Amino acid sequence: METSLKYTDENDKCYGVTGMAIGIVALDSEELLDSLSLDADSGDSIKFTSEYYFSGNPRLSAKIAWNEILRHFQLSTAMMISNVMCRHYVCRHTAISDDMRKAMMEIASAEGRDTCSLDDDEINGMFVKSYNYLHRLFNHNGVQAVANDFARTLSARRSLTRSEVIEELRALAML
Repeated sequence: METSLKYTDENDKCYGVTGMAIGIVALDSEELLDSLSLDADSGDSIKFTSEYYFSGNPRLSAKIAWNEILRHFQLSTAMMISNVMCRHYVCRHTAISDDMRKAMMEIASAEGRDTCSLDDDEINGMFVKSYNYLHRLFNHNGVQAVANDFARTLSARRSLTRSEVIEELRALAML
């Protein structure tokens, strides 16, 4: 059986984008979000500020630069996990298969090695920590209600700015 992270239809995409937005807010990284659009190509649904694409700055120490790159790797991994979890737990009410989890881990491993020169143990530790946190988050009834509301809003409006995303997800702060 081949495992795919591709969207099956527009509703699936809507919940995937919803999951990524929730992941961004849950990880206090909304300052990196510019906007999101349901009408954009799948890989371009989330638009980030230029700070997200940080590739180094000669004025910063190597340690600070590396920590920023690592933070963005952790965010992109969490967004992938959030995308899949929201689609499975909130939209479909199904579990994530071992094959799907392994596929996500393989993607995170490749990116972690390429982007941050991390070894497999470091990547695995970060992945497991994010996966466990997001698993608890997306299985919370209150978060699922917020996700359903957000998905309805996104489906109706088609795109949202950072401030609109924050406003729509403000209920997360109360959970």
